[in-house]
Amino acid sequence: MTRDAKTMRPRNFLLVGLFMLITLFAAFHEGYLPLLSAAFWIPLIAGFAICVWLALSVSTRRLLALLLGIFIIEYIKETIGMRSRIWSYHGVEGHYTFVVWTWVLAGLIVYALSTRVVIRLIRKLKHPLPRWLNPVILALIGSLIPLTLGDYWGGAGVLFWSFYAVIFVVGIVVSTKTEFPVFAGIVITAWIIANPSEYVGSVASRVWAFTHNPDYPPFFLLFGCWPLEILVQYSLSAFLADEPLDKDTF
Repeated sequence: MTRDAKTMRPRNFLLVGLFMLITLFAAFHEGYLPLLSAAFWIPLIAGFAICVWLALSVSTRRLLALLLGIFIIEYIKETIGMRSRIWSYHGVEGHYTFVVWTWVLAGLIVYALSTRVVIRLIRKLKHPLPRWLNPVILALIGSLIPLTLGDYWGGAGVLFWSFYAVIFVVGIVVSTKTEFPVFAGIVITAWIIANPSEYVGSVASRVWAFTHNPDYPPFFLLFGCWPLEILVQYSLSAFLADEPLDKDTF
């Protein structure tokens, strides 16, 4: 173990430990603990384990950037979604900090699995697709939001469209600077994690609820919003940590 690793790992474990404690305290303080079913606890604990695994190798700057960056982005998004009446929260007096921290957990899981597994598998393909396809694919993904918004059109106002316009523009810029394996790995992993995450939270445990989709999370969120947000989280953390976009993906 190098000297950097010896100093990095204890700091990372401390950050991950604090993150876990804050998340669980928020669940207790905001009244979510009684709502959490076994279907929620199992991926929550598994997610915490993945965070510990991530702490073994990620830089402390990148880990801290991920924690802060994801929290800020998702706090803004969750607030807009609530005010747009796209979703609601079932905590005490509608508090939702716990939900934001679960989004941080999901973002960390996507980062760990994409950089350590999915992107590396895609790199093994003999003929990776060219980088210029990235913004084209992202434009198609972004178009899923307005095309599949359905009944949520009435609630989606200026704040909603402004937020996703900024996210989309940033995503397009990032996609032009990202190798296809990295871009594809982030998007694919986001899709994989999105479905079980949103389902156990909204259906299996009723921690939150979608206004027009009580039985399953809306399509525009799973396949449009998630990859856009994850891509921006990924790139923002690289910028804040002053690390390359493809770090740890080989």
